[in-house]
Amino acid sequence: MALSKSVNLAHAQRAVPCNVCEDEEAGEYYCVECKQTLCSQCEKNHRRVAATRNHNIILRTQVADIDTKALACADHGEQASFHCEKCNVPVCTKCVTGQHKVHALSDIDDIIEKENKLLQDDIKALQRALPILKTQRGEVHTKRESYNKKIDKILKDIEDENQAAIEEINKKYNERVTNVRSIQNSHLAIFDGFDEEMKLKIVSYEKRISEYEDTVAKNKFPALRNVFKGKSSLPETDNSPKLPEPPTFVSGDLQSMVGNIGKLHISHSSLMPKLRTPTIILQFKCPVQGYPRICITKEGDVWLGGSESRELVMVDIKGQVLKRREIHNTPAALAVMDCGDVIISPRGSNSKSVSRLLKDGREQHLYDTSPSCSYGVSVTANQTILICTLDGGVVRINGDGTNVKQVNKGSGEWSAIHAVEAADGNIYITDRSNHAVVIVSKDGQVLSTIKHTTEGQKLQGPIGLVMDKIGNILCADWDNYAVYIIDQNQQMRELVGPSRGILYPQWLALDNDNNLWITQTNGTVHVIKYLSP
Repeated sequence: MALSKSVNLAHAQRAVPCNVCEDEEAGEYYCVECKQTLCSQCEKNHRRVAATRNHNIILRTQVADIDTKALACADHGEQASFHCEKCNVPVCTKCVTGQHKVHALSDIDDIIEKENKLLQDDIKALQRALPILKTQRGEVHTKRESYNKKIDKILKDIEDENQAAIEEINKKYNERVTNVRSIQNSHLAIFDGFDEEMKLKIVSYEKRISEYEDTVAKNKFPALRNVFKGKSSLPETDNSPKLPEPPTFVSGDLQSMVGNIGKLHISHSSLMPKLRTPTIILQFKCPVQGYPRICITKEGDVWLGGSESRELVMVDIKGQVLKRREIHNTPAALAVMDCGDVIISPRGSNSKSVSRLLKDGREQHLYDTSPSCSYGVSVTANQTILICTLDGGVVRINGDGTNVKQVNKGSGEWSAIHAVEAADGNIYITDRSNHAVVIVSKDGQVLSTIKHTTEGQKLQGPIGLVMDKIGNILCADWDNYAVYIIDQNQQMRELVGPSRGILYPQWLALDNDNNLWITQTNGTVHVIKYLSP
């Protein structure tokens, strides 16, 4: 009895994934009885299981060839008239009196008629759903167009306000410059008056000096006598003339002025990205010894360190080493400033000095975490640094190590592994001792604690965090072999799990193409296609 031609041709002509493990582009085989596409591994498993070992499995490219052929019994090669319910295989008349004689049998024609009816019902359901999907897609396009128009309007409003602010600043600038120039001109007139007065006095002094020198040179009594008779008092000199001082200038409060400029309020509705199954685009062995640590610069340079190496290496997207830098200590974690300088948290108790590796290769001390040891580090949007310590503390410092502020005291050892600042200013902290991600405000107040995914999966060993371009937080869970995604509504779900080959993930980083880099304690680095650029 023939199979449904429309269904089989669809299988034959489309590139479909394995229906069992859902591994994309791996459906090489097709089980006629189960009507499933199988990858090579699932095909082997299919033949091992007693209930399916006698199924008719062919290459998926051959599916169309059996559309007009009768199903044959696998044991005798004869046309099958019945279907064994227990073994789930087509059987011929010989099978009925043989190994299948005590099994429940159904007429194949009845089964096909029943399946055809079910397929027809499905077709009707799909036909009813299709206009709805098309309408929904049209709504998506309409809303996308409306969204872009609103963004254009926002950008125009920002530009208009910026232009108005520039014009107002220029107006104020011109007023101040005109005022200063006016003061300058009046003061210069005073300087010129003093200059003219001094010039006349100098001429008078020079004239007297010449007359007196001439009289002295003659050295004759009548001349001296005549000079003294007509001699007047010497012109006075002013040792401290009252000269004008320039006006003083007191800078305005720039921060206050900027604070009065319009603000952008972002809706915190769920922005969970619609993702396909994440695709691994690269996997390589970290070129430095120990557990890999990672950070990626604003320009896209990828730096890797190892927990047993005093060296950082820059690699390309293929994992090839481009540069090497020696450092003072083995790193516990890495972060990077917008300028490209790498922040290094030292590993172990031998050194507690968080340092800054400059682009020219020099390393500068930033902060001493004594008495505790440091662990995770991150750089915020305004270029401050968050440092976690093994006693559970989180501190914030400036890029030069100044202005140290306590962000969170934690709840004891290992309660603060890594901390990142979200777009709304709240801070997400991985708490490994309590198997949670803790969210605190800028002033350290605990806002919420996340311990489960929306599907009920418990966090076990959260380590590294990173924020994506739309404000979601990604979290690596060491003990669950998984990476989770937390949206702005603080809902968490699995992004990548053990089925993708992830083992003991530690640190995360996103590059400029939105590829997710995952370091693992077995020394490997996975690069996964995460979001479209």
